[in-house]
Amino acid sequence: MKKLLTICLVLIWVVSFGCEQKKIIPEISPGRDKLLGAGLAIEAVEHLKLAEIEEENKDEARSLLLIAYSHALSTNLTWLKSNNLETEYRSERARRLAELNTSEIREIFQILNERHRVQKDARQILIDKGIPVILSILESFNKNRYPKADDDFIIILTQIGTKGLDQLFTAVGSLDTPVPVKIKLIRIIGNIGDTSAQEKLESLKNTVSDAGVKMEINVALYQLGNKAYQKDIEVGLSDNNVMVRRTAARAAEMLNQPSQSKVADALKDPDDIVRRNAAKALQKHVYAEAVDILFEMLTNNSSSSTKQVASNTLNQYAENGIADGLATRLIVLLTKTEIAYHEDRLLIVQLLSKPVLIKQIQAADPYDNLEPKLFEYYNTKETNKMVKDELNMLLLELEELEKQESGE
Repeated sequence: MKKLLTICLVLIWVVSFGCEQKKIIPEISPGRDKLLGAGLAIEAVEHLKLAEIEEENKDEARSLLLIAYSHALSTNLTWLKSNNLETEYRSERARRLAELNTSEIREIFQILNERHRVQKDARQILIDKGIPVILSILESFNKNRYPKADDDFIIILTQIGTKGLDQLFTAVGSLDTPVPVKIKLIRIIGNIGDTSAQEKLESLKNTVSDAGVKMEINVALYQLGNKAYQKDIEVGLSDNNVMVRRTAARAAEMLNQPSQSKVADALKDPDDIVRRNAAKALQKHVYAEAVDILFEMLTNNSSSSTKQVASNTLNQYAENGIADGLATRLIVLLTKTEIAYHEDRLLIVQLLSKPVLIKQIQAADPYDNLEPKLFEYYNTKETNKMVKDELNMLLLELEELEKQESGE
């Protein structure tokens, strides 16, 4: 009898333990997973409503719910209308947006920093909240708390716009704000585009000593309509201070008919970011004499992103008819020189695969043997699978075009 009683007690304990285990699984987990992992906002709402009730710390549940309502409205509006839920969702979003506090704002920052499919909707929430978000963003900039969300923060501050200018200027003028953050904030002020900021920028310029900050102010003033600063920006392309050169090279794209030779000279700068900005600027300010330098950049010590910009610029030049013979030069470079990094070889083949470069290959002198050179290189020299796959697709396309021309 005692043994039977013991067994019964054990069974009761197991069942009750299982129920308890099931009960304590927090609703916030499936809610978060459905929203952030799968983008199932409507399904997530029901879990997050319960989580808001059961969680002692409600910040995460409330921030996720606000994002869920926002994401549902931006992606499932037709379904919400057909099920008579649109009004409820809009009302809940508006109420929760009005009640959004600093702790919940930081929860949204963390979600932005993690990079999820709800990124745009999370960002829009902060834009709509407006001024109360700014101090938290400035704190994040100063302490580098959410580095992957910095681009989102820049968009948010720019979209908040004129309403946030006073706080931005206060931060720029603070001794506690690091110089890189000041440069970032001045750039945002310029991008906001409110001409009323000119006077404050001029006053600020007289109080700062850092050359990089001063150049960023020059650029912002130029953006706001003071075109007299173009000369200072062009001079900055060859300044001794790398931060000045970076800012000047980035601004070169927006200048009105800058000295193209000065921009092209920046392609040889020892700093990779300067070279990248200059290569981008030369897409707008087309300069045929830059082709040789851009060509060299495909295999020099530039970063992969800078080489990609150089490749894009060369492709644009070829489309504009100012890079004749580029395909021949690329094929000789690929097949006759030892290019150590397969990423560089891949970029060259991808550039050769652009329609305008394919046309150059087809139009080349038959005695140049461009296609046979590529075919031989493919069979005897290239060993990297990605490069070979890309090269194979190029060769097949050339073969198909040749058949079409011959009427086969």
